[in-house]
Amino acid sequence: MALSACPRVKCLGYDEIFNKYSNSHGMDQISLEAAVPALLYYTQDVDCNIVPELHSKHKKPTSAQAWGYGIGFVSLIVFVSNVGALLGPCMKSKLFKRILMFCVALAVGTLAATGLLVLIPESLGLTGENSPVPDYNWKMTSVIGGIYFVFVCERLLKMWFFRKKVKNEEEQVIQLDSEKKMDQGHSHFDQEDMVKGHDGIASVAWILLVGDAIHNFVDGLSIGAAFTENVFTGISVSLAVICEELPHELGDIAILLHSGLSMKRALFYNFLAAVTCYGGLIIGIVVGESTDANMWIFGFAGGLFVYISLVAMIPEMNEQAALSKKNKTESATQVFLYQNAGLLIGFLIIILISYYGKYIDM
Repeated sequence: MALSACPRVKCLGYDEIFNKYSNSHGMDQISLEAAVPALLYYTQDVDCNIVPELHSKHKKPTSAQAWGYGIGFVSLIVFVSNVGALLGPCMKSKLFKRILMFCVALAVGTLAATGLLVLIPESLGLTGENSPVPDYNWKMTSVIGGIYFVFVCERLLKMWFFRKKVKNEEEQVIQLDSEKKMDQGHSHFDQEDMVKGHDGIASVAWILLVGDAIHNFVDGLSIGAAFTENVFTGISVSLAVICEELPHELGDIAILLHSGLSMKRALFYNFLAAVTCYGGLIIGIVVGESTDANMWIFGFAGGLFVYISLVAMIPEMNEQAALSKKNKTESATQVFLYQNAGLLIGFLIIILISYYGKYIDM
């Protein structure tokens, strides 16, 4: 069939042709025949051939951009690893605990959103102007919405059951108080537990530091590979890593101090563990520029980000809420608000970057 015999149609992109001619079941024989003129016109017409170049916002970064952005963000991550020196004096304050609650939730939001909206779609080739899955980012956003919906439902149910449990225990507390006044026995719990708690301190510190070094190396690998593919992918991954590093590094500093290390030694060892991020960055950029392995790195990193956020950090959020209830430092509603704010802001940051990043030419 000659191109001149085709009816004159508007110059549409692949995703626009799919949306216009497909039905609820996708493309069938009839809709495909109707779409053929538009496809021929898009691929053969001179004016249409210019369209992909004009709208190709996601150009691969130059080597200088990849190294510049990568080193800059990794340096920021290394700096964050030692932010514990600034917050060390106030680690036992209520403000610090509130900031930590918010930061852990923020890390969950950015890590999960980066894994689902950025890394996994990049590994499957779903990103870009001519994505084979139209509006993939909004469809993946609905997955994030499902995660958030289940979290909110679970937390509200726990708050309701906790209040009900407190009411039932109030009567028992009155009876226990009267019995305690009559009991003059002495507890030997604290002295024995302190001895057990300080057993094997060195091994705990070393395990923590080695695990942190490996984790930082993988983060650097992900950042390096991301910046060789796309600037905004690299920024999304870097922001997620920074948000995840902040609460964890604060926690690591607290553990190292508790293990008997001085502040200077704790910061120095933590810094050495963070520097491995540079090694990962170098390998990630070299591999990303010379091979196609960055797509595999994206898939691996995407799974890692989703696992850390949903399996490791959401239980940490639940533990923070449980401790606040037990110690009566914060009300259940306050904890819920802090964590909700962190989650929503984390989700929103990555959603905005993934959607609007393609409209910014860098």
